[in-house]
Amino acid sequence: MKLTSPTILLLLAAVATAGIFITDALYLRPRVFEQERNALQSEANQTRSQVMLALAARQEALDQVAAAMASCAESGGLLVDGPNAENRFALWASSAVSDSGLDMVWLTDSKGTITSRWSRPGNSLVPESAPSIPDDVSRGILHLDKCGPVVFARHALPKDPQGRELWVVMLIGASVRTSLWNTSGGELVLVPWTGELREDPEATAIDANAQWVSSENRLSVSWLVHDPEGKVLAFFRASQPVPYIRLQAATARRMVLIILSMSMSLAGLVIVGAHILITGPVVRLLRRLQDVDQLEGESTDNLTRGLHGEPLMLAKKLQGAFRDLAHISKTDELTGLANRRYFEEVLSAFFHQAVRYRRPMSIVIIDVDFFKAVNDAGGHLLGDELLKTVARAILQACRKADLPARIGGDEFAILLPETAASDAAAVAERIQHLLSAETTSSNELQLNVTLSIGVADLSSRDIKTHADMVNRADRALYAAKERGRNCIVEFDAITGAPRALSGAGVNKNALQKKLAGLDSRFKDVFLQAVQEIVDVIERRDHYMRDHVQKVQRYVVLISREMGLPEALIQRLEISAMLHDIGMLSLPDSILLCPNELNPEQLEAMQGHPLQAVQMMQGMEFLDQEIPAVRSHHECFDGSGYPDGLAGAAIPLTARILAVGDSFDAITSPRTFRGAKTPADAMQEIRDGSGTQFDPAVVAAFLKVADQLGDRLVISPRDEAFAFKHLEPEPVDQPV
Repeated sequence: MKLTSPTILLLLAAVATAGIFITDALYLRPRVFEQERNALQSEANQTRSQVMLALAARQEALDQVAAAMASCAESGGLLVDGPNAENRFALWASSAVSDSGLDMVWLTDSKGTITSRWSRPGNSLVPESAPSIPDDVSRGILHLDKCGPVVFARHALPKDPQGRELWVVMLIGASVRTSLWNTSGGELVLVPWTGELREDPEATAIDANAQWVSSENRLSVSWLVHDPEGKVLAFFRASQPVPYIRLQAATARRMVLIILSMSMSLAGLVIVGAHILITGPVVRLLRRLQDVDQLEGESTDNLTRGLHGEPLMLAKKLQGAFRDLAHISKTDELTGLANRRYFEEVLSAFFHQAVRYRRPMSIVIIDVDFFKAVNDAGGHLLGDELLKTVARAILQACRKADLPARIGGDEFAILLPETAASDAAAVAERIQHLLSAETTSSNELQLNVTLSIGVADLSSRDIKTHADMVNRADRALYAAKERGRNCIVEFDAITGAPRALSGAGVNKNALQKKLAGLDSRFKDVFLQAVQEIVDVIERRDHYMRDHVQKVQRYVVLISREMGLPEALIQRLEISAMLHDIGMLSLPDSILLCPNELNPEQLEAMQGHPLQAVQMMQGMEFLDQEIPAVRSHHECFDGSGYPDGLAGAAIPLTARILAVGDSFDAITSPRTFRGAKTPADAMQEIRDGSGTQFDPAVVAAFLKVADQLGDRLVISPRDEAFAFKHLEPEPVDQPV
């Protein structure tokens, strides 16, 4: 059998694979599990220590309050007995506690009997006699029959011959628990003692019974609470999300396996190559190639040293290949700019340097306006020429120290060291000015290009990583698109007074005019055709009469109550018009069925959102309406269709459309049922909050319903009520 045969390679691969599996099973997996367990144990101990330290501090503060109140008891008249002693004590205690958070204050005689009392909710919470505790205990936790576990402190009244004591008590309620342990996503509860600390037997225990991880990757920690006599009163249970611990463990194991696999593969290739190329000069060349990664600068130039003949030619070719690979690995082939991978490497290095030495740095993100429309109109060749034109303008406007890059299909980025956002915006203006004089042509089509540009810099302390800078620049870019494109937006201008820098001034370039005009005409023609289609649906099913107009009205009312921008409200109106056009594909046996649909008919009916999306595909001017139409039957808890989305994953427009569509469907008759009253419909909407519907959208709709009353449910064809007079005043707030 030859050494270079495929059989040898297969044997090497099998041995390497078996070695990796054995290493993972016998060493790596137990090691990672142990590290994960230790990390969870450490997190649990830290949580318990944090809560107990906070509780001890609360008890210390309560003891100081008791001492202060006891010292001023004489001035409050507490040492004078009489028929009004109880009332004097209550008035004195009420004024003394003020905002201290105390819930009860009482006075006991030398026998432990409560002689005077005060409580925030009422005197009924105060026990008849003080709990029995050791004399040397002045503070701690007690169990009161009417209140459960409480934090207390007591202090003897100075200069009191009767030996009376002042007690101050605070209930361990939600506010106190929050002050003891306030962690994002965490929860601290006080559970009555039942003899078992771990309530979930199915969870993965970290130790015997006090620490465990549930299926939702939440770490729960329990520990007992004792009274001053050592009796168990209850136990605290703190839970918090810890997905990052398991994610780190799984990521570490995965990375080690990947490195092992790559190392084995590389070792196999080196062995096979060494046996194939066995001659002396070639072996020396291979040794030099292995040293390339350890050398600096002129490492590839050393490949030819001391070589002759064919190995020398091979070394020269390798030198050229290394240079080409180095250039290709960091250059975008089409534009000649840096590619995304190289840009992110340089950005990370420059970011850490700028943060360390507190130097300015900016990022500019550039998106070509209507690039898809240009590709559709002139083909990919025209699109490529347009990208090259943009790249030339960027290179011409940048300094030598700047790093321009193409980071996506029609998206560019520029790294500007030692540059503030205002100066970066000036560079962006130069790019737009250069492009205003450029024309891209293909065959008989000539186009001018416009850009939407976002700018961000290191001026904010909230930026922790270079990804934060990129995210801010992206958000500024999105704001530029929202403001009509062909403009420059700085991130700092988004939260303050928006400031957009026009790239073309009063001279709007030809591409923007042509494409905007075409887009508007196409959209108007399409919507006119859709209105005719809606009329066909309503004529086909008379129970659907005015459904679209009423849903449009409801979504507009909800959107304005939520303070959404007018541009988004207009998109919602169009989405409401389009949301049921998929029903055109349904037969009358389903659409006009007098009974409830069978499973096959129901499956066909639930496919109408996807049918509508298929009708709208390829129409770029509807790309922001398609998500609402597709997802308007999704439920907030993830039980809807067609994609089973949940919560914030459902587009906001779809969540609003779902409420308006459902309310009209409930209050309108259908072939298989009658209409319900608006009050019943509102109750169904209210009951579906958090399960079928977004609670924020339901709250806005209920508020609108309260404002309009009987005027909420009217036919849009009823001219007695002008729609514009029924709408609440729009709120000028950002989304």
